[in-house]
Amino acid sequence: MTRLVHRSEAAPPPAGTYSQAIEANGLVFLSGQTPRDQNGVRHCNKPFEIQAKMALSNLESVAQAAGLSLRNAVKINVYLRNPADAREFDAIYAEYVSSPPPARTLTQSNFSDISIEVDAVLQRPDE
Repeated sequence: MTRLVHRSEAAPPPAGTYSQAIEANGLVFLSGQTPRDQNGVRHCNKPFEIQAKMALSNLESVAQAAGLSLRNAVKINVYLRNPADAREFDAIYAEYVSSPPPARTLTQSNFSDISIEVDAVLQRPDE
C-alpha cells in the first residue's frame, strides 16, 4: 500500500510525531486541528466562534494541500470542551461541508485550554 503525505504551510505545524494528512487507497486522513495559527501559537483565550473557525480553516488548508476540501469529507470527528457549544458549532460547520453532510461524531473532551479540535477523513472523487 502506498501512503502519500500532504502538508500545508497555511496550517500550523504538527505539535508531535504525526503528519498533517496521510492518503491511502483514495482516502485522505486529516489529523486533528485546533485553534492555532501558522506558527503553532494557540488562541485559547478567543471566543468559541473564532476558535471553531480557526480549527476548521486549518483543517480546510490541509485538505487543500491534498487537492481536496472539506466538501469531500465522508467522516468528521469534533471534540468540544463544552457540549453547550454544539449548536454554535453546527452553524459554523455548515459553511464548510456540502449536502448531504458527512458522517460525524461530536464528543466532549477535557481540554484544559482550547475549546475545540476537529479531524476528518476525505474521499478523493471518482475520476
